[in-house]
Amino acid sequence: MYKSRVVRLFGWFVASAVVVAFAAIQIVSSIALRSAAQSASWPTFVSQALGAKIDALDPSVPVPPALRLVFARRALAAHDVARASAEGRRLGSSRDRYALVAGIAEAHGDTVGATNDYLAAGDVAGLDGLVERLAARGRFREALRLQRAIVARLSNDRTQQDALAAAAFSLGLLEERQAYALAVGAPERHAHELLARDAYALAAKLSPLSGRYLLALGNQQLNVFDIAGAVATFDLARSVDPTNAGPLLGLGDAAARRGERDVARRYLARARAIEPASAAAERLAREIGE
Repeated sequence: MYKSRVVRLFGWFVASAVVVAFAAIQIVSSIALRSAAQSASWPTFVSQALGAKIDALDPSVPVPPALRLVFARRALAAHDVARASAEGRRLGSSRDRYALVAGIAEAHGDTVGATNDYLAAGDVAGLDGLVERLAARGRFREALRLQRAIVARLSNDRTQQDALAAAAFSLGLLEERQAYALAVGAPERHAHELLARDAYALAAKLSPLSGRYLLALGNQQLNVFDIAGAVATFDLARSVDPTNAGPLLGLGDAAARRGERDVARRYLARARAIEPASAAAERLAREIGE
């Protein structure tokens, strides 16, 4: 009887130790994941030594996927792609794993694979970052194609209207930038200008109280000679934010293009009263000979 009691006590002790160990792992993983949102803070919670000890465990011992994901992200941030890939292979299918694999693909220079995996993960921030990095590396057409894919993807999700508006605005900026890179009068340049206008129009439609989107739309309408459309957009932008000089300058520009210089001067004076040191105001002044 005494021996059986000892055995039971020993078994209870071992079981308790296992429970405590796994509870500790869960706590560490929780802390690490919360800290992941704070740049450069979360790696301090999960040391390489702890990762090595977990790797040395018997394969039958379960390691929380959240902690495994932390190790993979840490390795990728340290440019240890091999380690990140190894950790990623141990994860089950999930959005987090797709986002991780997207980062690994990008590290290998596989932009197509990275795009597909970011899309599968629904990781808009990851896609935005990829667009920015492609543009910074001079791979502008790839960046443009990717931004179009982001807008198309978000268009199918009614719960992502704000994200879609922001993505459409970013697409407009890219289309406009591509247009400026082409020769004046080239048909392709005009096509990109129209695509930029349409992207800004989508952003403004989704967020009609955004003065930034409305100003971008109005200016692009001027660029494609849609004067009436620009006037309507600038009027709406002025009602949204009467303290912004931008809509007044846009209306002045539209008046100047119609040959109404006196009207343009009145808008210019009102804009200068709001923002005296405006480069856009100086440009309009030069256009109307003031």
